[in-house]
Amino acid sequence: MNNQIQQQVFQAMEKSSFYPHSVSNVRQLDTHISKVFLTGRYVYKIKKSVDLGFLDFSSLEKRRYYCCREIILNRRLTHDTYLDVVVITLNKGVISLGGKGTPIEYAVRMRQLNDSNALQQMIKAGDINKMTMVSLGRMLARFYLQTPESELLHTGEGWENIDAACRENFRQVEACSQTFLDKSIWETVKGATLSFLKNHHPYFNHRLKIGKIRDCHGDLRTDHIYFTDTGIQIIDCIEFNDTLRHIDVISDLAFLLMDLDFNEAPHLGDCVLSEFLRHTNDVNAFLMLAFYKCYRAVVRCKVNCILLQSPGLSKQEKKSVHLDTIKYLDLASQYALQFFRPGIWVVCGKPATGKSTIAKRMSTVLGIKLIRSDAVRKQIFSLGPHENGVEIFGKTLYSSLATSLTYGKLLCRAGEEIENGRSVILDATYSESKYRREVLQLARDKGANPIFIECTAQDEIIKARLLNRQFHPSISDARIDDFEKLTARYERFRYTGEALHIRVNTGLPLEDILIKILIQAFRIDATPLVDIPQIVPNMSHDRI
Repeated sequence: MNNQIQQQVFQAMEKSSFYPHSVSNVRQLDTHISKVFLTGRYVYKIKKSVDLGFLDFSSLEKRRYYCCREIILNRRLTHDTYLDVVVITLNKGVISLGGKGTPIEYAVRMRQLNDSNALQQMIKAGDINKMTMVSLGRMLARFYLQTPESELLHTGEGWENIDAACRENFRQVEACSQTFLDKSIWETVKGATLSFLKNHHPYFNHRLKIGKIRDCHGDLRTDHIYFTDTGIQIIDCIEFNDTLRHIDVISDLAFLLMDLDFNEAPHLGDCVLSEFLRHTNDVNAFLMLAFYKCYRAVVRCKVNCILLQSPGLSKQEKKSVHLDTIKYLDLASQYALQFFRPGIWVVCGKPATGKSTIAKRMSTVLGIKLIRSDAVRKQIFSLGPHENGVEIFGKTLYSSLATSLTYGKLLCRAGEEIENGRSVILDATYSESKYRREVLQLARDKGANPIFIECTAQDEIIKARLLNRQFHPSISDARIDDFEKLTARYERFRYTGEALHIRVNTGLPLEDILIKILIQAFRIDATPLVDIPQIVPNMSHDRI
């Protein structure tokens, strides 16, 4: 009966004469949960009478309640857009908007925004710039810092909620995966997700304890963000399920970053993410970013699978939705590759370019083991960390043989980490290309992602740092007298494509350098496109 009455309401709302204000044309939008009528001045949004498990609009009272919730929640990121909830009545067989009679439906009334101001349309038109996206990142950072922490903080259900949400996504997609999706890719994404959840339980609960689970937007997509004359408007947050909105802030942002990837604009996502990090100082969010982008791509895949089963789609619409569904799954598989495959992070460059400072900070942020060549070299010769190897052993400690032994030991220890499914950071000059090639060979043999972070600095800065070592202890034996020799020995990077190569100027603030490195390293176009092995849930591999 609910559906029959709703269909009568929808038919009435298709006519311009239904509305109490001037309407020249009524345009309709259809989603799996809503019917939207655009009249030029106002938008009327009705919730479909459906119960999908994760939302329940099956009764009139529930739809009225969630209309009110939609108004309240969406006013947090908009102004003068969400107006009110209007009643639709039936009186003597006539359906009216706000008239006398029996209430039969409720609609959210909004001020209609210009389609051309939507971020999605601006991207397509090429009418968006980096500074505009920086302002969006700043706005979102403020929102996340100001919005209340979730009451989940008192229940301890951080990991349990995301685990349940992922499993529910898989269950809902499973029925149609064979019809619409590539089974092997689907199983790979599913296996990688469940493996990450199993092996990174503490990460999720730590985020909960430090207050990163907040009352967010929940559906942060490019078609929900408008750049208007009166400022940025972000509409259509999730109102129907608090659990899906009370999430990690990086999960919320990951939806937008994934959608920008989907719209082939990852560079715009870089601007948002960089500004978000600068204002929130939440660089540890990178531990979860690829996982949450994968999760969000699967959510969109699920929504499209539900939509594909709708009888109201035309053949052309069904084809378009199906292509998008395949693209979402492909994105999910690329993200899965990022957090499934371990990485070899090589922080390299001339001595005194700040390698060790950056490597140590990355190790802390990413939670992965750091192996320093200076420490390994001295361990081989049974020296303490601050014993001067040059004075004790002369040239022996830095002979070709000793250097070869040192880099060989680095590779062995890195290989052990990778075989256990863990990423690793190597801190060494890697001044000779032959040692870089050995890293690439190890990466190929072990199925790891090689990332070279080449540190650079002006000669004056390098000399000042080397000179400072005469007065302050350092595990490195490089000194100011070695500058010319070490500079001449350093071979320029001559390859691209087989590994990610990120060059950074260490004269900049450390956190800015770190943000640049991590943003570049975690872009999907930074991951080599290789076949992903079939992943089963009990495996422990991860990239970070």
